[in-house]
Amino acid sequence: MNNNDTEYEKTWKLLQELIEAGKKTDKKLHEMIEAGKETDQRMKETDQRMKETDQKIDKLQTLIGGIGNSNGFVAEDMFFNSFSKNMAIGNTKFECIDRNVERKYKGLKDEFDIVLTNSEVIVIVEVKYNFYPNDVKEVLKKINNYKLLFPIYKNYKFIGAIAGLTMQNSTIDEAKKYGFFVFTQEGNDLKLLNDKVLEYTD
Repeated sequence: MNNNDTEYEKTWKLLQELIEAGKKTDKKLHEMIEAGKETDQRMKETDQRMKETDQKIDKLQTLIGGIGNSNGFVAEDMFFNSFSKNMAIGNTKFECIDRNVERKYKGLKDEFDIVLTNSEVIVIVEVKYNFYPNDVKEVLKKINNYKLLFPIYKNYKFIGAIAGLTMQNSTIDEAKKYGFFVFTQEGNDLKLLNDKVLEYTD
């Protein structure tokens, strides 16, 4: 066997090895492509499940929000009717009662659940179905905003009040710190839980 034959055999062997290596590479590449397709499919399925979950969460939030709004309306209705029937807090009588008073003035906008008024005193009542301690301070902001939105009443005495169908003792304690009236409902009647109040004046 001459050298040319030997070189030919080496070349042929190397070529066969390259062919086999190429086949293995093609096989692995094919496997990778198939695996990629499966991964894409799984990702699409996951995305679809996430979208369905998001839709369910949105529906649940809408439902919960609706229940919350409904409870808030029920609480406002009950307290408004009770205040309307009495038109007095203790020995202080009122001539006017307003509900859901809304005003925008010089870029400031606010809404007030219940407002009781006589010739000297205005009581701003914030109503919630469940009144939590962190909500109490909001009443002070309401008083200040009312003065700005209704400057005609700037010389009146202002008193804050909270009214809730349910509330914790800590809520009552927080309201006492600010000197607010505290009301809850007992049957069809108002129940006054704090009458030691502060008058907020300029």
